[in-house]
Amino acid sequence: MREIAVKRLDQDDDAAESPQDPVGTESVGTDPVGTDPVAGPVGPTLVHRAVTLVAAAGIFWATFQIFPFQSAAPYTGIYVALGTVAALAVGVTSLAAKNVRTLNRANHVLVVTGALGIISYAVGIIVAGISYGTDEEIFVQWSAHLLGQGKNPYGADLTPAFHHYAMSSQFYTKLLDGTYTHGLDYPSVPVLLTWMANGVLHDYHTVAFVCSGMLVVTLFVAYKLLPRDYRGIATLICVGYPILMDHARGGIVGIIMLPFLMIAVAGWERIGRGGRLNRRAVISAVCFGVALSVQQLSWMIAPFFVAAIFMLRWSEVGAKAALRVCALWSAMAVGTMLVVNSPFLLWNPGHWLAGVTEPLRQKAIAEGEGLVDIPISLHFGTGDLGLYSLAGAAVYAGFFAIFILYFDKFRPAWIIAPAMALVFQARPLIEYFAIPALVWAVVLLTADKDQEPESPRPWPMLAARRRLIVAGVAMVPAVGLWTLGAATPQPLSLKIASVTSNGALNQIDLITVQVKNKTGQDIDPHFMMTNGYSTSFWNEVSGPVKVPAHGTATFVISTPGMGSSPGVGGDFTLAAVSDVPASVSYAPKTAIAKYSTSFLDDLGRQYAAGQTATVDIQLRDRHGRPAKVAGVQITLNQVKFTAGGIIGANLSMNGGKAGAPGLAYTDSEGIAHFSIVQGTSDSTGLVHLQAWIRQSGSMQTYGYSSFLTQQWP
Repeated sequence: MREIAVKRLDQDDDAAESPQDPVGTESVGTDPVGTDPVAGPVGPTLVHRAVTLVAAAGIFWATFQIFPFQSAAPYTGIYVALGTVAALAVGVTSLAAKNVRTLNRANHVLVVTGALGIISYAVGIIVAGISYGTDEEIFVQWSAHLLGQGKNPYGADLTPAFHHYAMSSQFYTKLLDGTYTHGLDYPSVPVLLTWMANGVLHDYHTVAFVCSGMLVVTLFVAYKLLPRDYRGIATLICVGYPILMDHARGGIVGIIMLPFLMIAVAGWERIGRGGRLNRRAVISAVCFGVALSVQQLSWMIAPFFVAAIFMLRWSEVGAKAALRVCALWSAMAVGTMLVVNSPFLLWNPGHWLAGVTEPLRQKAIAEGEGLVDIPISLHFGTGDLGLYSLAGAAVYAGFFAIFILYFDKFRPAWIIAPAMALVFQARPLIEYFAIPALVWAVVLLTADKDQEPESPRPWPMLAARRRLIVAGVAMVPAVGLWTLGAATPQPLSLKIASVTSNGALNQIDLITVQVKNKTGQDIDPHFMMTNGYSTSFWNEVSGPVKVPAHGTATFVISTPGMGSSPGVGGDFTLAAVSDVPASVSYAPKTAIAKYSTSFLDDLGRQYAAGQTATVDIQLRDRHGRPAKVAGVQITLNQVKFTAGGIIGANLSMNGGKAGAPGLAYTDSEGIAHFSIVQGTSDSTGLVHLQAWIRQSGSMQTYGYSSFLTQQWP
């Protein structure tokens, strides 16, 4: 069988003319349409079948997520039906196809189905009235709004965005000084795209639509760049990998960066080949410059990218020519970034620079999905969060040194190495790792596999043992800083003295907490609840401005809203953050309620006049299991919800007065029994019943059940 080289976007102009270059070929050993000139049609490879099959299964994620929006956006039901059929049809084809052409066509159907799924999901969730998901989205949206009014968004106070757009305050980005971020801290591309799209979308979820549209572009770009057998990976990651679709509808602007970054890195090993930059290399530099203008994550990638190009070309054309190639490529990338951002650079360069560097300087609370979760979840080593940030920077520098020293081993891994440094930071958000996943696949699958160049070392005298020593020394600062951070205890000791619940809402809305300062400096604490992600800051009803050094203080704090209030029936953790020192302190995990209640039969029924209804209430423990405890007093209340408000009903419970709550005690099985009849001849109608536990002490009622409805004459 013969090999046919097919020119692709990720291929050099000169390489496309040579059948010896395997990058961009449809498949080794088969031609693009899957035929052999002698033997006839060639069957798909097992990899081709498997990737297509798994990608088809990924479509089910889209149909499952879109299904609930059929009421708000009925046309999404068409996608649910046809998308499911298309995924099943592609699955059958992946198993049964006899030639490559058929499977290629199935992949075409799959990528179009995936694109329609992304669009349907974004439209459905927005039409359904879902609120804005992140302050990132509303800040970019408001910045585009200001730009439309002729105002510079960089340096502007974006606090009005919180009030203009519907977004829960618990999702604000919180700072250690008790405030929230309120400025534009991204480069200009997201704002410019949103500003242009506002002309059509009229300032309504424009960022989400832009990000979803760019995810569709990402899908098609990846589909074009990836080799034939692996094209299903584009659909699998963009659609079957739920984080990207969720982040797109949440307005996470890193999605906008993806197509540009993929084009920039595809076939990167051919950049500067022969000591010159061809058209493909220029496109790579320009696209990387655009990526630099979207989000700072690309800034983290840039040094590794340039270093990888330099090391690869060094062995081919020498250090001087390699340096010249890298300098020219970098100049084009940076120049593109400056051109894209030029309106704001000319407007006010100081404000632009302060904005785009703000994420590197701001003291946000520690949370995310990285190593910092260990001290956060176990409540140790949170006395100086700045050490984790320094450790992350040291890890980045150490990994860069190791990458240079061991380029022969880590050459393909340069695209992931920056993410390893972010894992050690105090705020390693999942988007830093999840969004570039498709870029990793593009780097791997568009690599020049048949050409293994010499792997130069920066200094020839560095033998293997010396390289190992230098690599170890490079990581010493990172290990030392992270160890020191983990060994620094929290500065405050918190003890919850009492709580107040809001009754039937089953939440805690007032807490009295005693705080002891274990350090030699005054500390200004700011309180919140945390369960991995933190709530909004609680209001300080009473208490001093600062806890004196080695002193104690008592604070009464109240909830800023229901979304920030812990449930009475579960565990919760109170945290106190401070700016000086940059720290977070935790109270021991607290559980207030021992039991809860539920109806054994929660199906609402209709009763006739004179009929008796039997209602049984089950006592349950904190994990929802039946609690076989006798003698616990259960109250069963009755109300009617009307347009004019809440009124009482006229039912008699366990022989009690009509309209009064019923009382009963649990038996040995933990069940309280109630017999209910109409207490008067008046009309009753629809009644809502709710049970709770009554006890003595500061919290006299708790463990509220859900409502049970009954229809009476």
